[in-house]
Amino acid sequence: MPLTLKRTTLFIVILLLASTVLVVLDRQQRLGGITAPLTGLVTDVQRGIAPVFASLPVPATSSERELRAEVERLRAERNALLAEVARLRQAQQELDQLRAQLRFQQEHPGLQLVPARIIGFDPERPQRVFVIDRGSEAGIRVGMAVLDPNVLVGIVTRVEPDRSQVTAVTDPSIQLGAQLSESGAEGIVYGQGWRGSGLLILRHLPPDTPYRNGELVVTSGRTAGIPPGLVIGVVIGGSRQVADDELRLTVRPLVDIPSLRTASVLVSSATQ
Repeated sequence: MPLTLKRTTLFIVILLLASTVLVVLDRQQRLGGITAPLTGLVTDVQRGIAPVFASLPVPATSSERELRAEVERLRAERNALLAEVARLRQAQQELDQLRAQLRFQQEHPGLQLVPARIIGFDPERPQRVFVIDRGSEAGIRVGMAVLDPNVLVGIVTRVEPDRSQVTAVTDPSIQLGAQLSESGAEGIVYGQGWRGSGLLILRHLPPDTPYRNGELVVTSGRTAGIPPGLVIGVVIGGSRQVADDELRLTVRPLVDIPSLRTASVLVSSATQ
């Protein structure tokens, strides 16, 4: 039968009484042959109640409860501070991008730009397709260039009243007229997608075209809706294709698409 707290208390009282009797008898030297049996009985009782005391919950003291509450409060405060730091970092990054776009617009008054926020990425192509919070109501149309701030990020490929889809220049569906900034040699830039590690290929250049690594590649103005002089990327390598009689250059874009928070849509320019 399981021991309840009431039975346990009764055992303790019996144990104390037995101990008192033993002490009195021992002092009067009347124990004789009963000492060993009584001692064994007391030992058995002690062994019986020991597990009961071991299993009883020890109530937390007031100071322990206060300490636990303080630890939980500090942990919640720490988590809130970490979330605030992350929010401030994102806000600072967005502010830096907006300032750069404003400077670019001030330096190029002939360009009409519509600022927009990135509100989502295509889950299947997060590196190459994203959504902005401006659409046809803001004058956005398919084929318009998207910049950050003077670097070509992508092309508007779908428009709704309050949002638009932008396909990055690295997507395989994108082909743009481009040229080397120093020699002026013209070709076509092709997106390579994930298979090309997010790089671009500039093709159809004359095989003897001079180039150097680090040279800027810019738009040539040969693509409808895309004005000349927008930076696309930098040359990081090249090879002369004898069979195709052309020079092919590998180009690295200057914008990391997943890190974008804002962008500008070029709705018109002096050359359009």
